[in-house]
Amino acid sequence: MGYFPFLGSLLAVDLLAAMSPGPNFVLVTQTAIRRTPRHAAAVVCGLFTSNLIWCCAVTLGLSALFDVAPWLYRGMRIGGGAYLLYLGASLWRSDSHAGQPVEAPFQSSLRAAFLRGLLTNLANPKSVVYFSSIFTLFLRPGTPAWVQTAAVGIVMIDTVLWYGGVAALFSRVRAQRLYATVQRPVNRVAGAVMIAFGARLMLARE
Repeated sequence: MGYFPFLGSLLAVDLLAAMSPGPNFVLVTQTAIRRTPRHAAAVVCGLFTSNLIWCCAVTLGLSALFDVAPWLYRGMRIGGGAYLLYLGASLWRSDSHAGQPVEAPFQSSLRAAFLRGLLTNLANPKSVVYFSSIFTLFLRPGTPAWVQTAAVGIVMIDTVLWYGGVAALFSRVRAQRLYATVQRPVNRVAGAVMIAFGARLMLARE
C-alpha cells in the first residue's frame, strides 16, 4: 500500500511535465488543425512509442552510457536540434498560396505522421535525463517489479491523456475555422517555437 502515494505523485508530476509547452505540443496541435483526426492520432501514437523507448532506455542504463560516452549524447543532441530546426523552418515557410495551404511537412500518410511524432520526441535526448530523474526519484533500489511496470504505465497513460485530448480538441471544426483566420501568424509562432527549441538543444551546454 505504501507505493500507491508515490505512484499518484508520479502521475501528477509527469502529467504536468507533459502539459508544459514544447515541440510535441506544437506538432500535435498543428497536425490536428491542418490534417485529420487520424493524422493527429498517428502523431500521438508516435509520441507514445518514443516515450516507451525512452523509459526502456533509462531502465537499461542509457543515461549511464551518456556519462561514459558524452560524445554520444552530444551527437544525439545536435542531430535532434537540427531536426527540430527543419520542422520549425518548414512551418515558418508554410503560408497560403492561391487559397491552398502549403502542407509540408504535415501533408503525408498516417505512417509518416507516426514517424514524425516518433522522431520529434526522440530528437530530444534530454528526455532521457528527465526520465532518469523521475525514475530515480520515484523508483529506488529494491522497488518491486510491479511498481516499476506501473510507473512506466503511468507515463504512457499521461501521454495518451494529454496529447490525445489536445489532438481531439484541435481536430474540432471550430478550432480549424479559427485557425483558418489566423493561419499565417500561428504558423510563424509555431515555427519560431520549434526553431527556438532546436537551437536551444544544439547550443546547450552538457
